[in-house]
Amino acid sequence: MNVNILDNLKQNKMQGKGTEKQARISFILFLCILALLLATTLIGCSKEGFLQPNKNIEMSIDTRLPKDSNGYSVFKLYSTETQNIHTISGSIRVNGKVPNEPREKVEWENNLYWNLVKGDTIATITKTYLNYYTGQFTIVKLPPMISNVNALVPTINKVCYNSADGSINTVIAPKWEMRGDTMTIVARCGNVVKVEKIILK
Repeated sequence: MNVNILDNLKQNKMQGKGTEKQARISFILFLCILALLLATTLIGCSKEGFLQPNKNIEMSIDTRLPKDSNGYSVFKLYSTETQNIHTISGSIRVNGKVPNEPREKVEWENNLYWNLVKGDTIATITKTYLNYYTGQFTIVKLPPMISNVNALVPTINKVCYNSADGSINTVIAPKWEMRGDTMTIVARCGNVVKVEKIILK
């Protein structure tokens, strides 16, 4: 009888070890499945969040300038002293629709820069007002804005977002010293890239 009790105790002890081993295996298996789910979720994330559905982006650029016989746009510079401002336009559609929420970011770049040297005049400022004592319209020249750093200045605004109607706009601002150069403008949205060339005259 004592032998039977000892055998039963041994069997119970062995079963307890087996149950403990199964619990450990189950816990490790649970951790592996959890890690796999987390890894799948993280791989499915982009820097904007979860992966978005495929986008079919259609984009066009309009320099709003006359073209020469080679198809290049021609921009006649009008100021010898300041930057020559001109707006470049275009439009964008995503999957055939105007992007609204969120709007699309378009990045712009070109090949022309100019050097701003410390001590250069950035802008001259004038104040206009009606002199109540004399009754004359008066213009007063204020002290100019002077640069306190050396800098490489781009001649295009770098980023825009589309408007509610799908239009995109940026501004170019070449200087008189760039006359005769060809400005190459690149607009980029996602994997869509558009290029336009402008001859500065």
